[in-house]
Amino acid sequence: MDLDTVSYVFQSLDGTFTIKPRLSRRWRVKHDSMPWGDSFASAEEAAQALSVRFAVPADLNEWTEIGDFHTDVGGFHL
Repeated sequence: MDLDTVSYVFQSLDGTFTIKPRLSRRWRVKHDSMPWGDSFASAEEAAQALSVRFAVPADLNEWTEIGDFHTDVGGFHL
């Protein structure tokens, strides 16, 4: 099994925030499943921008990390 991508999720009083990589190697943000802001050069930059506007930490170590793995029978989330 190989790790394909890592995403970050944080649940706060302001909603659910997700930072995911794009194929372009930039990072996108979703707020309650809706796109938010522009794409970012790094996940850290995205978390920092979110922390200025919402009650979320700027430090990704405080976010939940979700790995997307690929196997010979397809992908799954862990």
